[in-house]
Amino acid sequence: MKKKIAVCANGWSYDLLLAALDGIKEYAAREDFDIFVFLSFASYSEHAALMQGELNIYELMDPEDYDGVIVFSAVINSEGFAQKLCKRATDKDIPVVSIGIEMDDVHSVCVSNDEGMRELVDHLIEVHGVKKAFFIGGTPDHVDSIARLRVTREAFEAHGLEFTDEDYGYGKWSNRYTALLIDEILDSGKELPDAIICANDIMAMAACTELEARGVLAPQDIIVTGFDDSREGKSFYPALSSVKQNYQDIAYKACEILFRELGGEKDIIRETVQSSFACGESCGCRGDEDYEAARILYCRHSYMRSSDARLLEQNERTMRQWLTDMPNYSALKETLCDHYRRNHQFEGDGFYICVNEEYFADVMISEAELWKKGKLAGIQELVSLKNGEIISGYEVNAHKIVPGYEKTDGEQHVYFFLPMHYLEHNYGYVVFTDYPYLITENTLYPYMEKLQQSIRLMRTNLRLKALYERDAMTGLCNRFAYENKALPLYEESVEKKTPVMVMFVDINYMKRINDEYGHLHGDNAIRTVVASINANISEEAIAVRFGGDEFLIIAPGFDSDRAEHTKESILGFLKKENEENGQPYDISVSIGYVVTEPEARPDATLQDYIREADKEMYEIKKEMHMRMDRRKNRN
Repeated sequence: MKKKIAVCANGWSYDLLLAALDGIKEYAAREDFDIFVFLSFASYSEHAALMQGELNIYELMDPEDYDGVIVFSAVINSEGFAQKLCKRATDKDIPVVSIGIEMDDVHSVCVSNDEGMRELVDHLIEVHGVKKAFFIGGTPDHVDSIARLRVTREAFEAHGLEFTDEDYGYGKWSNRYTALLIDEILDSGKELPDAIICANDIMAMAACTELEARGVLAPQDIIVTGFDDSREGKSFYPALSSVKQNYQDIAYKACEILFRELGGEKDIIRETVQSSFACGESCGCRGDEDYEAARILYCRHSYMRSSDARLLEQNERTMRQWLTDMPNYSALKETLCDHYRRNHQFEGDGFYICVNEEYFADVMISEAELWKKGKLAGIQELVSLKNGEIISGYEVNAHKIVPGYEKTDGEQHVYFFLPMHYLEHNYGYVVFTDYPYLITENTLYPYMEKLQQSIRLMRTNLRLKALYERDAMTGLCNRFAYENKALPLYEESVEKKTPVMVMFVDINYMKRINDEYGHLHGDNAIRTVVASINANISEEAIAVRFGGDEFLIIAPGFDSDRAEHTKESILGFLKKENEENGQPYDISVSIGYVVTEPEARPDATLQDYIREADKEMYEIKKEMHMRMDRRKNRN
């Protein structure tokens, strides 16, 4: 029976991920399973709220929906989060393998940093005569950073060389923090070290770039080395001397361990794969590969890459412009489906966007309020592109996260899941199938950023429009909304020849309440009447605060009986409020209404009907005041 394997990884570890997936795919062809990859772009240098929004993608992975789970623990980029992921699986008795970090009661496949790192440092000392080095680690408490620093220190001490606490710092695994650290070294006034040893290739390339900007060249003036043996590091100039980790074999071993447990073996398995030194140009050697040929190939492909980048930006810009003016969720869905039907050369033939519809339907609700309702509350397909065609009507929930997913025996597919969020609040996710351009060319991060910004901008515009059309005190529509909503609704009813109720509601003795009890009580009277209106009108009706204490209700599809029922319901609501609240005054209203006659009076305007409803209301109000005055005079 076809199986499903979940993989939790980090999008920044691009080369590592692709190499690992090659190993997983190789094993998948043997055992027939689909691969579900949950990717975040969490980073130690990121704002905490943004980082949480990225990490929440792993909450989408319910271990019980999978036959096994692989967690790339060393690159999740959040202390303790990988342990939580592994524990979620073990608590449900689902086989799980941690890659990079050993944990209690969890299988693991780890890379031994020691061999490759020791080879690299020994090479610097023994071949290039390095006597003084500065080590740039990732973060102080990261297991890989700790191991690579330890080996560097041990290698120097074994050669009788000094390595002190002043000979290392931390670049947070990123380019900008590394560049700042390089500036500190150069600005310190101290003699430059012979080598800068970095705990990953990203920091090594950043170090080379910042050094060159300050007039210091590698390897002519200083040696710089990395770790990871990345694709970018090989095409960089100078090609980095680095350390290779065989993640294809590591991931293959992880799959073997999962299926051994699925086969009944319960003992905890721990395996280690050795790393090895990959000699490049940045230490002054010729290196192990033909880097010049790699750079020539890179240059030959640069035109296509830049052309593709321009076309992708054009697609994204067009989509941004469309989304800016979307009036509602339905228009958003229609526009995006049409866009991706015609333009999906970068997203691939299998692409899905799933969102919380309420996030767009009720733009006045905050992200925090939505989040309280549950991480997948209201999630549904916004865009479903399968085999290059738009599909619809598929259920999406916590256990069906790919619309229309089917297990197909003999075929192996890879699904990539990425979060959609505003700060720490997630409103959806995106799914890519197999290996589209955005995956192979490592452009997922900017793509996701622009997609989220476009959708966020659309929601912000809808929110601003709603605020512009909403009465601040009551939350009802204001006169601007009357122009934009009530008039089109009436015109549509005329075209369809369907009746509309036009009801005018006016608060009685409003001035007396304000004068005798104060404006706070006057405000309370207005809010109470609004509550009575909201409680007794249909969802499709439009309620407008027409004046200070005057309200207009436009309700399509109403006949006289339904209009009369609405009137009596509002009056009954207020009567009950007066009886229960015990205020020193009664809150009452006068109500007049008419029902439009589109066939008998095709030339009548909405304003004509409003005047008629207002006139009826005034007559009722006049009669009520006369009655109250007579009663008062008798007393």
